[in-house]
Amino acid sequence: MNINPHKIVLNDIKTLLQKIDADAFVKKNEILSGASIGEHLRHIIEFYLCCLQQHKNTTINYDLRERNKELETNKTKGIEAVDFVFDFLNKLENKDDTNLIMRSVHENEEEDENAIKTTFFRELNYCMDHGIHHQSLIKIALIDQGIAHLIHDNFGVAFSTQNYRNQCVS
Repeated sequence: MNINPHKIVLNDIKTLLQKIDADAFVKKNEILSGASIGEHLRHIIEFYLCCLQQHKNTTINYDLRERNKELETNKTKGIEAVDFVFDFLNKLENKDDTNLIMRSVHENEEEDENAIKTTFFRELNYCMDHGIHHQSLIKIALIDQGIAHLIHDNFGVAFSTQNYRNQCVS
């Protein structure tokens, strides 16, 4: 499995954590329905952590993620968590892909009604795509706060969109 795209997304998160000041990190953004940049970064990191922690199980359920409030208020803890994910990904081998059942609970349903066959590597890619989506929301907050200079133009832009844009320019 190619982990380089994951490294790009995670490095973007780590770089932002290193650059953003504490007040901007925890500021409740009206444009994000009162959410902070820290909350969105926590959400990205926790999806990865949940996937990694459950990968040896036969099931994965993102509803069971930890929701560690410290990750949304303490930039150092966020950086440490990103480094943990980096270390884990660096040790992965192709043999680490395993079959899983992804479970979740939707409104008025039982968990077993939403059991979906998947694989660990598929779920890792989901974490990356999900993270990029939340990066685009973070970008909105950064623009609103007047600090978008902390990120590059492709922050929060899907790789397929970047490729498409590059083809249009050529």
